[in-house]
Amino acid sequence: MSSLLAAWLAEMALITYRGAANGGTKDNPIPHLPLPSQYVGSFIIYGALSLIPGEGQRIASAAGWGLVVATFLNLWDPSKPAGTLKPAPPINSQTAKAA
Repeated sequence: MSSLLAAWLAEMALITYRGAANGGTKDNPIPHLPLPSQYVGSFIIYGALSLIPGEGQRIASAAGWGLVVATFLNLWDPSKPAGTLKPAPPINSQTAKAA
């Protein structure tokens, strides 16, 4: 099994776990199942990474595992292709004065 395939399987496991743990939300009317678009998004991205030939596979595997870490830390949501990183919370003046 290649490192990229292992990263994709880990990504699928995280997507499934997150969907099961969150239950039904406003965006997901089916309780305890992730949206199919999350699986499709990861399939497209990891499929594109698998097309990188030769020595580039090491970099593609590192990028794949980076996406797994980002999903684990809840920084990347595969169901939202535009703006893959979640925006930082706004800083108000009281927070800035406390720091």
